[in-house]
Amino acid sequence: MVIRVPKWLLLCVSALFLSQGNKVIDNLFEFSKNIEIFTSLYKELGSNYVDEIEPGQLMKTGIDAMLKSLDPYTNFFSEYQAEEALMERQGQYGGVGCRITLRNHFPTVDHIEEGYAFDMADVRLGDQITTINGLNLKDKSTDELLTLVRGAPNTRFQLTLLRNGKTLEKTITRMAIKTTSVSYSGLYQGNIAYVKLEEFEQNASEEIETSLKKMMEKTTLQGVILDLRDNGGGLLAEAVKIVGLFVGENKSVVTLKGKNVTGPKNWFTPNTALLPNTPLVVLINERSASASEVVSGSLQDMDRAVIMGQTSFGKGLVQNYVSLPYRTQMKLTTAKYYTPSGRCIQRLNYSDRGADGQATVLSQEKKRAFTTQNGRKVYEGGGIDPDKYLDPYQGLSIYKWLEKEHILFDWANDQYNAKPDTLFSPVTDAQYAQFVNFAIQKSQSAMQLKWQKALASMNADTTFVKKTAGFQLNQSQLQSTLKAELTNNKTALLQVLNRELMERKLKKVDFFKTWLEFDPETKEAAAMLLNTATYQKMLKP
Repeated sequence: MVIRVPKWLLLCVSALFLSQGNKVIDNLFEFSKNIEIFTSLYKELGSNYVDEIEPGQLMKTGIDAMLKSLDPYTNFFSEYQAEEALMERQGQYGGVGCRITLRNHFPTVDHIEEGYAFDMADVRLGDQITTINGLNLKDKSTDELLTLVRGAPNTRFQLTLLRNGKTLEKTITRMAIKTTSVSYSGLYQGNIAYVKLEEFEQNASEEIETSLKKMMEKTTLQGVILDLRDNGGGLLAEAVKIVGLFVGENKSVVTLKGKNVTGPKNWFTPNTALLPNTPLVVLINERSASASEVVSGSLQDMDRAVIMGQTSFGKGLVQNYVSLPYRTQMKLTTAKYYTPSGRCIQRLNYSDRGADGQATVLSQEKKRAFTTQNGRKVYEGGGIDPDKYLDPYQGLSIYKWLEKEHILFDWANDQYNAKPDTLFSPVTDAQYAQFVNFAIQKSQSAMQLKWQKALASMNADTTFVKKTAGFQLNQSQLQSTLKAELTNNKTALLQVLNRELMERKLKKVDFFKTWLEFDPETKEAAAMLLNTATYQKMLKP
């Protein structure tokens, strides 16, 4: 039998092949040409630049700048950094057990893990790290700081801190970091299982399963609250298994799409369900990212859970490690995450940058709509939107202001540093009065600074700036308004202040046991689970 192929089809296939072939050849030529240009430039600098050049540092600066133009997750590791990264991935690295943010040009400690190096050395929340081994950390990036504090367990480094205007010197001994993923679990309101997952480390799914089984032995569960707030992600395999605990095996959880994806492209649940029908609420916030978004997004697409809280971070990029010559490495973004409905959760588009050089974000009008199994609409390109939004500031603008300006954080640090060894006790009326004065003073300074910056940005004319630089806000009116807000919202703000002090005074387990009774978002999640009709209605179009 002879099969005849139409000439038009042959022509189309030939044209496609030729066009793709030409494209590949053009790309190879461009790569080759630019490598030759770069090599020549590098040699000329080494031979003829007026000052001495350290070739390794020059090359790393060039590589880092090149990768920075792509996305913040594609990084080059020198030989030393590659060894540190490997130890971290294998769970063998030594660290200090902290989380930092950048404030006033220096890294500031905003979280400390119990029992680790910073905790043992009495480093406290709010401490500013000014130097490590004599190196000034002003305007250093978080990655640069991590390179300095991580290393082999039992090695030491010198730390200079600034606390309440005083300089402190510390000798820090790195410790092997072995954290558990589930930081707390327990029954809430008698028959609701609450599980706080800090990260998706090895055996995270087993930790959750063990926690749930222990609670199932005590009572028949009416619902489960899986708390993924502030969870920045971790191992994808563990995220898939966690979903499996609630939906059963062989369910599609996430798909990886990229130019050259290595390993599994489609991830299916490998385990049988522990709780296939028990009502489930997942709590997320703007710091829930990556694996947290895979879990919440897939459960949302399957209509298996009600997602509550705030829109997640929107990190849908997948990284792999690639070996390079001379024992160097690169962490390379190779794919994007797609949930079962087909949506991508990545928020920032690094390939499309605005005039300011910042990655763009899709407007709501441009986001494509997808549907869950039940036909509910969900949207791509902006993280995971909750099914029920919970205002983290409880509708209080004054609370949002105090939080954003770190006033609550700083007040609690001052209180703790004044009496670090005392037990926790609720904030008194006298303490609240002192807080009001503290908040007014800090707010006035912050407002004045913002006012000056706003004036300066309105007109670059130095004459205009000089004339307006002395303008003052109506301090009397501002003070009166702030005092009224702080007084009228005393009950809500007292709760927030107590939480800040609990975090500093109580062990993690005791903190959760105490705070969960007051946490408004956990209360909302429990109310959803206890109202079957409302819960079922949330999962319908």
